[in-house]
Amino acid sequence: MAVDDKFNDSAEATFHGGSGVGTLDPLVLVPAMASVTKNVSFGVTGSTSYINPYILARTISTLDHVSNGRFAWNVVTSYSDTAAKAMGKLQVTGHDRRYEEAHEFMDLVYTLLEGSWEDGASIWSAEKGAYDFSKVHKVNFDGLYHRTVSYGPMHPSPQRTPVLFQAGTSSAGSAFAAKHAEAIFCGGHKPSETKRIVDSIRAAAAANGRDPNHVKFFPQITPILGRTVEEAQAKYEKALANVDYAGGLAKMSGYLGVDFGQYPLDEPFVLDDSKPDSGIHAMITALQRYSDLPMTPRRIGQQMAFCGFAAMPVGTPEMVADVFEEWANEGDIDGFNIAYVSNPMSYEDIVELLVPVLQERGIMWKDYTVPGGTFRENLLREPGTSKMPDCHVAAQFRYENLKKQDGVIDGKGDIWIKRKEPPQAESTLPSAPVAATEDAVEKVSKLKVNGTSPTVNAEA
Repeated sequence: MAVDDKFNDSAEATFHGGSGVGTLDPLVLVPAMASVTKNVSFGVTGSTSYINPYILARTISTLDHVSNGRFAWNVVTSYSDTAAKAMGKLQVTGHDRRYEEAHEFMDLVYTLLEGSWEDGASIWSAEKGAYDFSKVHKVNFDGLYHRTVSYGPMHPSPQRTPVLFQAGTSSAGSAFAAKHAEAIFCGGHKPSETKRIVDSIRAAAAANGRDPNHVKFFPQITPILGRTVEEAQAKYEKALANVDYAGGLAKMSGYLGVDFGQYPLDEPFVLDDSKPDSGIHAMITALQRYSDLPMTPRRIGQQMAFCGFAAMPVGTPEMVADVFEEWANEGDIDGFNIAYVSNPMSYEDIVELLVPVLQERGIMWKDYTVPGGTFRENLLREPGTSKMPDCHVAAQFRYENLKKQDGVIDGKGDIWIKRKEPPQAESTLPSAPVAATEDAVEKVSKLKVNGTSPTVNAEA
């Protein structure tokens, strides 16, 4: 949402690397793409920290309409000071407070999309009018952080509330996911690590009364494919030779709120083990497990610029398919968030080389479960599931369910919701590994230099 300028107190490396610079607004692109496709679904990120809930509800409902139900909202709380300043704030709101605001934000969006309009409100009749006003209800929402007095901005779209994606896997982020998310972008360098995240969040979702199988997981992976091992290795070497480590460090500096430019580029980090659960400690320790070389700022920048912290299988389609199959079987995942090293070559290789092998092995489907159906139907792989499941928290905000709550519906049929305490996820998460980047934003106050080597502050 904003250009990172933490590294060397400048945005030069960010612009040089082209990371997050000059990106087009996907809200404009989705309608154009939806108009020429029938099955492909689309997701757009929207921040609960900087977008007005009413505006966002209107936007995502519109996109769900124009795509005929093929739309998802990736819910984020935003983490960087640069984004906060771009949006007119002095600094980013604290981590846990952002999630408190986000829970309330979701309640308001659910009320507008699920509660304000009853089924059957749209009649489109010359004799009876466009809408049955008795089935449209004004929302009076008075929260700690958000408020509105309005009717839902639009008649219900095919999914009402679009599919909800989310990526945070800190403690607060995982609790948020267990309550709200239908699909989660998750981490893990190997399937067993991802499996622990999957098990933890699904258990918390079940504790919230949800069907844990309704929560889908998509770890990132960056495959490099060739028709031969030599061809794949050559593509890898070419990509590696073009890695912009400074651009990677600029992105990492923005993620963690730490200027990596202040440390010797090729000096290994020395970790203070008195604080092993700090975010940056966890990140460097995780990286070190998969490298025989010590972690230096340069190597971290290269890793970030190349493929982030995702798995990167390099080889023939059969070799890469083996890796995908291992993740599917051992990680208990539902798909992949596939990143690229070269666009469009990476995706062309996936479609032309990898997909046929995955389909032959039965790992990947050959057609949509519901051709022309909604995103949610094809995500759950079940026809007739366009709307939120009854066990999801959004269902509590349907008008027929709001009527069952004392003091929520007045004599005119209007909805009244007042928040006196910060809303939270209902369940307590089982212990789970913490995502390095997200918790690091909150836990790392500074790095200090001990001698000539960068050292993580024990108080971070």
